[in-house]
Amino acid sequence: MRKWLVDRVLLNALLIVLAVALLTGCNLPSSQSEPDDAQSAQTLAAQTIEARLTENASGGVQPTEGGGNPPVDTQAPTDTQAPTDTPQPSDTPQPSPTHTEETPCNKAAWVKDVTVPDGTEYAPGKTFTKTWRVRNVGTCTWNNDYDLVFDEGDQMGAGAVVDISIGTVEPNETVDISVDLKAPSTPGDYRGDWLLRSDDNEVFGLGNNDVPIYVEIVVVDPVSFSIVQTNVYDCMGNKFVAIQVKNTGSEDLESFRGNVKNLDTDTTTNYPAWDTPFTEDKDDCPGINIDNIEPGDLYYIPLNVGTVSAELEFTVRLCTEEGAAGDCHTEKVKVEVP
Repeated sequence: MRKWLVDRVLLNALLIVLAVALLTGCNLPSSQSEPDDAQSAQTLAAQTIEARLTENASGGVQPTEGGGNPPVDTQAPTDTQAPTDTPQPSDTPQPSPTHTEETPCNKAAWVKDVTVPDGTEYAPGKTFTKTWRVRNVGTCTWNNDYDLVFDEGDQMGAGAVVDISIGTVEPNETVDISVDLKAPSTPGDYRGDWLLRSDDNEVFGLGNNDVPIYVEIVVVDPVSFSIVQTNVYDCMGNKFVAIQVKNTGSEDLESFRGNVKNLDTDTTTNYPAWDTPFTEDKDDCPGINIDNIEPGDLYYIPLNVGTVSAELEFTVRLCTEEGAAGDCHTEKVKVEVP
């Protein structure tokens, strides 16, 4: 394509030179300026050829096949890059000021329960004294004008305000604070919450949230036990049934009385009152008898049933005094004797 274009340009230039020569030859000049005119025409033709060659060499206007005006090569404008936003300098975080919490004048911290740990069992109406050990972690000195005030829960026979007579308690010193209480008359779980009150009537408790100190007890029947399990074993030619019992009351159990009923024959045999009814092991032979069982303890009662093989029902009655006297409680249990 490029060769064709150059050839055509050269041909056009040649034709122009020939035309100029013919015109020069046909019109003989009559003056000395004629050679200058011919030379000017040749120079013009040469400049035209040079311009055309320069245009083609620089990739200028290109002819289209079949003639006609060559298309104009319009160059699309380049995208002008938008100026980037210059990032603004971020604010340098400033250190937050250190907050120093001010210690209040009246503030307490619990140290321990001196008496009556949580869940202590008492019989209905039993009196007791609850004592807490607390530390003065405020900035003020406590004195004898400080009181214990009831907050909520079960008051357990105490007044709404109790004079605790603690003397002088400097900051960071400990003191024992006590209150006399009485267990409610009905078995169940009970709790009472208490706060301190300063000499200028400021009520406060433990820590920054004024948590109360409290007493928590369980009121149980004074005489109560449960049958845990049974065991059948042989001892000196007889069959024994060992009945394990747990004292769930608040009083010691010291004696036994009961009977055994043969459910196959519907006959009953009574056991005499027994002041040392308990043994530690389920198959002692002979048993090492113990005379009382304290609250919370577990022991066995070994009962001789002879040589019988039947379903038996035992009635077990335990009492707080010897000779099956005092306050008593009764439970029943069935045992299959092989």
